[in-house]
Amino acid sequence: MQPVCSLRLQHVQFKHSAHTWKQRRMLRSRQESLQTQAHHLRSTTSGTKPPKRSTVCSDAAVPHIPLPADNQTGAILAALSQDEDTTSNSNSEDAHPLTSKSTSNGGPPDNKPEPRIPHRWRIVGMMAVAFVLCNMDKVNMSVAVIPMAEELGWSATDRGLVSSAFFWGYALTQIPAGYVSTKVGGAKVLLLGVLLWSIGTLAAPPLAHISLFALCASRVFVGLGEGLAPSSATNVMARLIPERERSRAVTAVFGGLDVGSAVGLVLCGPIIKHLGWPSVFYLFAFLGVLWTLLFPRLNPDEPDLLVPSELQPESPDAPKAVPWGTFARSAPVWAIITAHFCFNWGYYTLLAWLPSYFELALGLSVDKSSLLTLIPYIAMTAMTPFVGPVADGLVTKGWSVTNVRKLAQGLAFAGPASCMLACAYLTPAGASHTAAALGQSVPTSVIVALLSVSFALGAWSRAGLYCNHQDLSPKYAGALLGITNTAGAFPGILGVSAVGLLLDKTNSWADALFLPTAACQLVGLVVYTTFASSKRQDWA
Repeated sequence: MQPVCSLRLQHVQFKHSAHTWKQRRMLRSRQESLQTQAHHLRSTTSGTKPPKRSTVCSDAAVPHIPLPADNQTGAILAALSQDEDTTSNSNSEDAHPLTSKSTSNGGPPDNKPEPRIPHRWRIVGMMAVAFVLCNMDKVNMSVAVIPMAEELGWSATDRGLVSSAFFWGYALTQIPAGYVSTKVGGAKVLLLGVLLWSIGTLAAPPLAHISLFALCASRVFVGLGEGLAPSSATNVMARLIPERERSRAVTAVFGGLDVGSAVGLVLCGPIIKHLGWPSVFYLFAFLGVLWTLLFPRLNPDEPDLLVPSELQPESPDAPKAVPWGTFARSAPVWAIITAHFCFNWGYYTLLAWLPSYFELALGLSVDKSSLLTLIPYIAMTAMTPFVGPVADGLVTKGWSVTNVRKLAQGLAFAGPASCMLACAYLTPAGASHTAAALGQSVPTSVIVALLSVSFALGAWSRAGLYCNHQDLSPKYAGALLGITNTAGAFPGILGVSAVGLLLDKTNSWADALFLPTAACQLVGLVVYTTFASSKRQDWA
């Protein structure tokens, strides 16, 4: 067997060193030489004449090999056959050097290239797009209601009913969304939510011509769908994103709301002007349906295998029961509930009343009011990309997660509260109905600057209360956000109405809008700073 082993060893050693084109050509020549030797052995033992040898290797290049037995000849031929198959595979790998990778333990090569964008960030990006569409479908009615009211003969009360219908649906699905996301996974719930609000948006134009009640039903349907989004997205991020990247992920996803508000305010006016108010509903609904077709293709339920095992977020099995009673007895949970309510009071009331404030209090035209309303949201959107990296950077430098959350949310409360107090001081009492008499007494540019600073600092809540649910318990993050976002939805129902009532009673924008908002934000600051925590809870 020595000739066979020697022949096999020479061939294998030479094959594994063949990486360049020249070496592969030499390998093929060597194979032909070895095949010729095999034919020589076979013909010698069988008495037949060997075939003519390749001109690549002369007889002088073939060493003398003692005549082996028949079983040795078969072994040589079998070895050569195996080596030809292996060489073919090797040449195939060499043809694609960028996609051919060997494992460190000598196992089979992994031919799948690493994605340019990690799996977890592709999912985060798609969820951010969903949140952009979410607020686009929320603000489209605030713009479209003007031509709709003129065409359909609505009163101011009818406008208010249509605007508030969304928040009734939005409040109803917060807690169920968190519960179901905990059971079946947030990706499925988010997909259902986008589909529901897209259907509701699509149905709005024909239902508006049927009756006011039918249109309100469609807006409730939109609210039901959008109410599924926050808890489901939080559940996905809690299971997919490591703690050190959490602020960036939450900022990216929930920052889509600010982008959606700005994009919606920019697009709705020109679209309605050129194509009519129904077109804005049809276009935004189409974008939502398109998203539902693309999102499942990314396999959002799969973990990101590129994250090291020691940094993988907790991905437990679905719990048997959600500890609602334990939530109700937890001080950190109540801190988030209070913060969410107080933060959204300012966000929703300003979103609803700023155009009217600019028009009535500052004496501006409707076109200028819409433009100035957009500026604070642009400021908020511009601040958002800096929030996550800064917060995660502080955690990386050794700050405790609790202190980072309190710092971020403190900025989101203290800064806007100061701006609201300044706006209250600069807006005289009675300005709501005497704008024409004010002349230039109210510095519009200063008011807009203060509101822009307020909204920009409000973006830091994305690294504060919006991350806190996942800190307390990745397992129940969706359920927790469902609870706190239910509290956060009530300002859309109560706060917007309260501003109107106070404005009628006090005839003062300071007393109706700015001072109540500042008071809520200061209460939220005190409660969150005192009781908030990011430590993993015992019930987590």
